[in-house]
Amino acid sequence: MIRQNVKRLLALLLSLALLGSAAAFAEGEIPAETEDYGILDPDALQQIVDDYCREKGLKAENLSVGFCYTATGDTWYWNPDAWYYSASMYKVPVMMILAERYKNGEITDETKISGLTLAEANELILVYSHNDYAHAMMHYIGTDAECRTLYQQYAQLPTDYYVQDFYDYSYFTARFMTQVMQTLYHEQERFPNVIDNLLRAQPGQYFKGGITDVPIAQKYGNFQDSMGRQFTHDTGIVYTENPFILTIMTKNMGAADTVIAQFCGAFEDYAKTLDAYLPTYLQEKQAAEEEARRLAEEEEQRRLAAEEEARRLAEQAALPQETPLPAAEAPAPTESEAVRPVMPHGVNRGVLLGFGVLIVLLLAAFLVQYGIDRRERSYARAGRRR
Repeated sequence: MIRQNVKRLLALLLSLALLGSAAAFAEGEIPAETEDYGILDPDALQQIVDDYCREKGLKAENLSVGFCYTATGDTWYWNPDAWYYSASMYKVPVMMILAERYKNGEITDETKISGLTLAEANELILVYSHNDYAHAMMHYIGTDAECRTLYQQYAQLPTDYYVQDFYDYSYFTARFMTQVMQTLYHEQERFPNVIDNLLRAQPGQYFKGGITDVPIAQKYGNFQDSMGRQFTHDTGIVYTENPFILTIMTKNMGAADTVIAQFCGAFEDYAKTLDAYLPTYLQEKQAAEEEARRLAEEEEQRRLAAEEEARRLAEQAALPQETPLPAAEAPAPTESEAVRPVMPHGVNRGVLLGFGVLIVLLLAAFLVQYGIDRRERSYARAGRRR
């Protein structure tokens, strides 16, 4: 009995382990080698980049792209972790730091930094990309490296993602800058006036050269270093029906401002297809989530039932088991009993005695009758002799 219970308990524990694995998968865990793009079609986005680079004869390795569809938060990247000198794009996180301090009351409208109020600094740096005042804002915050360490709070990247060039020379990636712009868009009340000023920047240029009918909050970067390398970038929030965030970073790419403008137009067209599909996608997503939730609940119920059964069996196996008592030994017969004839099993002694008496009586009757008959025969013979 104990052995059977232990076997059943082990089987239930194995079932519990399998149920746990199934439940984890039902909750939506995705294998490490795959990525969920949500509403986005990575093949279609890849095609946009491939077609444009092939048409224009561009080297794709000198290009990085980050695209985020804000209605769902889904993001797609192309070559996102290549490090480029940021040029003037760094001015966005610098002014986010100061705007947040203003929001928290650490800076007021009367506070002057290098002779400027924060409102004046926002306009000069974000709208007109003034370099000297931007450097003054950084020095107000701390050293260059301290400022760049503070930038990291606006992205969702681990510390070991950042290379030394990030701290020493203000090198950025498309992944980092796209995440900074996502924080700015989704938490814009945390950074007063930053987006308002970016909406006024570079009319007719960069992204605004490719799209003219919707507002764009953008910040470009353009710089040629001492080795002749040309870095031209743009990052922005494009206010289509459902806004999208786009970052384009280039290195040594001819007519880069035109490339950036045309890419923005291509991504706008793609975003419009997402807008048309969005209601259907949200319905399908809700239905899928409800089905996953139902399956997870069923798995949980099975797991709890299996745990309860395992607990019951464990308690049963732990109870002391009853051992059958040995058969009682019959007492040794006494001397008189030892010679007593053994009666056949199940025969009553009284019945045997009655049969014995009956036999004796029948025998006596026979003997009496035999005696009578014998005398009568004797008399008969005697009579015949006379």
